[in-house]
Amino acid sequence: MSLSIHPSAQAVLDGDAQIRQRYGIDVTRAVDGECDLRLVIEQSWINAAGYTHGSVAYAVMDSACAYASASLRKLAVTVNGNVTYTRGTQVGAQLYVRAKLLSQSKRVMTFYADITDAQERLIAHGSFVFQIIGDRE
Repeated sequence: MSLSIHPSAQAVLDGDAQIRQRYGIDVTRAVDGECDLRLVIEQSWINAAGYTHGSVAYAVMDSACAYASASLRKLAVTVNGNVTYTRGTQVGAQLYVRAKLLSQSKRVMTFYADITDAQERLIAHGSFVFQIIGDRE
C-alpha cells in the first residue's frame, strides 16, 4: 500500500476493484480529502461523434471524489454531480483526474473535480455533493 493512499481510501479502492479495472483507473494519491488518478481512453468508450462518451468523465470524477471522502474516513454517497465538458478526447488520450474537498458539514461533503490531458488542457470539471452516511474505520 502506498503512503499517499490513506488506509480507509485503500479499503474503498479494494472494494471498487472491478470499477477501477473497467475504467482502467490508476489511483496515485488519496489523502486529506484529495485524490489524484489517471486513465487512458479506450476504443469501447468512443461515441458516434468520435469522442469519449461523457459518462466516462462523470464516472471517474465521481470515483475520485469517493476516494477523497474515504481518505477522511467518511462513508458517503453521491447525491448530486454537475459536470461541464470543455474539450473532447479520443482513443489513447491519457487523462488526469483531481478531486478536492471544498466544504463539509455534519451531513454533506462538497467536492470540486477536474480532468486534464497530457498537455494539461482542461477536459472537464464539476462539483459533486456527497451525503455522509457514517464513519469508516
